[in-house]
Amino acid sequence: MLVIVFAGIAFAVLAMFTIFVVLFIDVVFELSDASVHRSHSRRADTSAIPAFSGNPVHSHAAVMETTSVVGSSSQFWPQGAGAENGFTMNSRLLWSRHTRHLRVLVFLITVGGAGAMFVRSQLVPKAYGDRGPYRAAALEQIASQPSRLSSDADCLKCHSKVQEERAESPHKAVLCMHCHGNGHEHIAAAIKAAGTPGDVIPPAGEWDGDFHTKMDLFITQDRATCLSCHTSVVGMPSSFRSIDVVKHLEEQGAENVNDKNVCFECHAGHSPGI
Repeated sequence: MLVIVFAGIAFAVLAMFTIFVVLFIDVVFELSDASVHRSHSRRADTSAIPAFSGNPVHSHAAVMETTSVVGSSSQFWPQGAGAENGFTMNSRLLWSRHTRHLRVLVFLITVGGAGAMFVRSQLVPKAYGDRGPYRAAALEQIASQPSRLSSDADCLKCHSKVQEERAESPHKAVLCMHCHGNGHEHIAAAIKAAGTPGDVIPPAGEWDGDFHTKMDLFITQDRATCLSCHTSVVGMPSSFRSIDVVKHLEEQGAENVNDKNVCFECHAGHSPGI
């Protein structure tokens, strides 16, 4: 998603810059040619002024008509010493109010580009790119962080009975934290209680049904826990114990197929008895 957004922004900036270049060329170069044509037209208009005749009325009318034509054609172009020079004229036009939109566009491109470079310098780590598109220091940073995984050895110090139940069970390879959470607070409370007799250890709560739960320790006596691993799906190894849920419950004669504890009518969590 971020790639699409940044690609769109880059495309918009490139389009704005292209428009600016085209408009700049149009102002600087094409108007220079127009100034040349304008100078020729002025000579033609000047040469077209009739000579004074003996009739002052006709002479005055002819002069007024020619002056209006010349005035109307020259009002669009700046007069003065540099009027014949197209580059000088266009330099003035480039800083006039007619090209204000170009200056605004240049300002936006400059500020936007500088802002993008600043943001990039703040987001990209200094060590990035030392070994290709990787940051080698990330490995050391991750390794220095404390482990958030709870070892079964910490749990089995107190729950020795569970260790006996799992000794010959297919679930002996399943870690405690897979079904009961990390239990960091529970383990800390147990260690404290071991040194301070009388301290109460908070009991495990009932699972909220969320596999990404933030609960510290919970009891997963729920069919959803079992079926997360044992539901038959395409690609599962044939040696793995999987079931068709509806068919299996009908064959076993379950009392309530929708009950969350239906699996525990026949199986135990630590030793499923298969």
